[in-house]
Amino acid sequence: MLAEKKRDTNVEVGIGFVLQLGGNSLQTQGGALIAVGLVLFLAGLVLFIWGCMSYCEGKGQSKWLGLLSIFGLLILVFLPDRRKMAV
Repeated sequence: MLAEKKRDTNVEVGIGFVLQLGGNSLQTQGGALIAVGLVLFLAGLVLFIWGCMSYCEGKGQSKWLGLLSIFGLLILVFLPDRRKMAV
């Protein structure tokens, strides 16, 4: 995987994960924070899945595997990097 693609993927997955955690904790506070927490959680989920899809593309796998979110990410860790094999 290219170093630039790897950096971008790590940032997308990391920020998405943090937003999901923050949104989840805001939802537990109740009141108006439930809506704000839900928006943060959904934005984090989209960013996390986007990062997973980028990771799939970077490893030369089908980007649709990224739609499995954390499960796809776990599967992808064990799949070979097709980009390294092609070089």
